[in-house]
Amino acid sequence: MAFLHNLCWIEVEPRVAAIVLCILVPSIFCSVVAKQVPFPARKDYFSVLYQQYKFVVDGPSMIKKGYEQFASGLFEIPRTFRFGQVILCQPELIEELRNKPSTLVSPEPWIDQLLQVSHVMPGYFPKGMGWPKIAKTTPGLIRATVYKHLHRYMPSMNQAIISQLQTLDFKDGSNFALVGSRLSRNEEYIKAVKDHILGMIVTTRVQFLVPDRLKPYIGGLIGRLATLGTSWDMHASRKIMLKHFDARAAEYHAEIFSGNQRETSLDESDNPVEIFQWLYESSVLRERWTYAEVIGEMLLLQFAFIYTTSYGLYGALAELARRPEYIAPLREEIDLNFSRMGPTVPACDGMVLMDSFLKECQRLHPPSALSAHRVCISDLKLSNGVTLKQGSHVAVPSGIIQRSSEHYTNPDAFDGFRFVKRAAGGAKDSRLVDLSPDYLVFGMGAHACPGRWMACALMKLAFAHILNQYDILLPNSTSLPLTGSLSFEEFYVPNFGLRIALRRR
Repeated sequence: MAFLHNLCWIEVEPRVAAIVLCILVPSIFCSVVAKQVPFPARKDYFSVLYQQYKFVVDGPSMIKKGYEQFASGLFEIPRTFRFGQVILCQPELIEELRNKPSTLVSPEPWIDQLLQVSHVMPGYFPKGMGWPKIAKTTPGLIRATVYKHLHRYMPSMNQAIISQLQTLDFKDGSNFALVGSRLSRNEEYIKAVKDHILGMIVTTRVQFLVPDRLKPYIGGLIGRLATLGTSWDMHASRKIMLKHFDARAAEYHAEIFSGNQRETSLDESDNPVEIFQWLYESSVLRERWTYAEVIGEMLLLQFAFIYTTSYGLYGALAELARRPEYIAPLREEIDLNFSRMGPTVPACDGMVLMDSFLKECQRLHPPSALSAHRVCISDLKLSNGVTLKQGSHVAVPSGIIQRSSEHYTNPDAFDGFRFVKRAAGGAKDSRLVDLSPDYLVFGMGAHACPGRWMACALMKLAFAHILNQYDILLPNSTSLPLTGSLSFEEFYVPNFGLRIALRRR
């Protein structure tokens, strides 16, 4: 039998959980967003204490319980940060949130809380100026490059996937769009990126539980203890990445002032635009932001690009291994489109069966039970009369909505070609990249994921090459769930006992 190559997720060591529990107790704060917002349980101190602990280890089940009680309204779950988590269930309230301008509700404070940006990325936030201007500019930049000119990036993305499959050392093809061809192939840099992402996940989640007033004193120490003895030291991997960023920036600088290099144009260039280069040029030539802000933005972009695509592929490969009846039609579609058009944007757009299969996997296995996170910039009065306090965190229970019988027939059953059938019946918003009230993996409204077109194209290319070259197996069990028995807050945690094996055809 051919050698089986195993793909697995790395499990966080038990001591991390112990550190979390040690920090959890002093960080408790009984936060009530508004008296009119109900809790799924009592609001007394000890009940809130238990709910905060329960949300850390099994957030999705608490969200489901609250949704079952308050499907026609909204409810609050206490979190370990100093704000309550309001969850909107009523479709009218969700639509209201989608249409609110950023001056009233913004995702930026949530991102800072989630990733502890202001604590783990010193220099990214200009002192006293709030969320950096660069973060407000990057979504438009991504839409102007990897969306508008996605075809420019496809050859390099495809080549990166092919070369990685030869060694089964899976990295991320989207790095090409961020840092260009040479750096995206550098082994030291790529390893540092992966270690930094794993370290960031662990470190920020532990720092998340440290009271804000103590973070300047013990936050860094706690973060380092969380990854002690692993290769995920976020600070060590960041030093390696900074070394490569600095070297690349020096090359950009020399080109800019050599007199032979024109400023990068997003529209005129026939070649893919390196996002890092454009951000650096904006720093040097137009003084729009500092170099520290450029580095901070690059670190955040890498986290966003790689985490979403890897989790999506994990779910798709596991589901396909369980459901071999989908293999033949998917392979036939891949062969047809690649033989006619090669690994191009039109070929990926033409793989409608794969598009539907991947979307069904994301519908049933999203990375989080909540999406469309916003924070109230000021007191916010909703149409149902409830006023949310300034600083309140608001989100949508996307994991429950995507399994609702109101939106889907037989919602808990896997139907890989569900969205092809819906499109044939005249339904809109059936593609993987589309946004709709019943599919919220990429968020909603103006703050929906701007890089979803590249993420979807990357998943399709990787999935197509894997499916054409390998048989996909689950050697230990086909009945194990994709997620483990515990989650972390609203985020689903992969089942570390599940092994995905690839056998060359």
